[in-house]
Amino acid sequence: MTIDGILPALLTAYAQDGRISPQRTRTLVSRLGDAGVDGYFVSGTSGEYYLLSTEERLRVLETVAEEASGREVIFQVAAADQRAVRELSLRAVDHGATALSASIPLYYGYDDESLARYFRDVREHSDLPLLAYTIPGFTGRPLSADLLAGLAAEGVIQGLKYTSSDLAILARLRARLGEDFTILLGSDDLLLAAMAQGADGGIGATFNLAPALYVALYRAVRAGDLAEARRLQQIAVRLLDALADGEVYPVLKSAMRVRGLDVGQARFPMAQHDPATDARVAEALGRIDGLADFLI
Repeated sequence: MTIDGILPALLTAYAQDGRISPQRTRTLVSRLGDAGVDGYFVSGTSGEYYLLSTEERLRVLETVAEEASGREVIFQVAAADQRAVRELSLRAVDHGATALSASIPLYYGYDDESLARYFRDVREHSDLPLLAYTIPGFTGRPLSADLLAGLAAEGVIQGLKYTSSDLAILARLRARLGEDFTILLGSDDLLLAAMAQGADGGIGATFNLAPALYVALYRAVRAGDLAEARRLQQIAVRLLDALADGEVYPVLKSAMRVRGLDVGQARFPMAQHDPATDARVAEALGRIDGLADFLI
């Protein structure tokens, strides 16, 4: 199994009252599809999964799947309560998921044996392809090569979302896990470099805002046009720098609002909507040469 291409780490769209907005979700998914993305990553870090109920997460998944037009829909199932992880894993296929992903449990420290039990438990509750999700900046530890290789050999996992700047580890994982094992990068500023090391594509937060930029970058790499790929990656880096002033997801949602695609504000206690932030973000985006044509 290989999943490849550009998959936005989908922002969760809320109405003005803070509830999930199916209408705004459909609009976002449709606009991203029109830009040429290859699929959607639902209920991940960018989707604020830790601030959503089980039913809210499944409602978002179902809405995305209805609008996905046959594209991949990867559903991230991690939760604080393993009973919720099991329920999400069981119900995902009936709500339209084509694959699952799971980051590791938070707060407590877990050794590889405990994490192996965790991923096996997800596998026991779903037959969908499963991508492990390593994001040490949030979870406090990476997934070890030994753990991933063991789970892959058992048939527990079929891929990995890799959110880290350490591309030496990514290269070693590709060499060890083989070409049929899906590796999707979760660090938007390193897509070109990661693909050179064997990544199959990317899952990114800023793909929501500039999907056409990353689609063009991915296609340039696949076509062997290194000069164009470098040019596009440099625009992406400047985009990330422009969004770095403030909490990541409130600022990104501000940028979406500025572009006329309002997906609501991030959930409390993250920073709430501030018109001054909108103005600052609009100015920062306007200063990036070559970006305007790629924005959603």
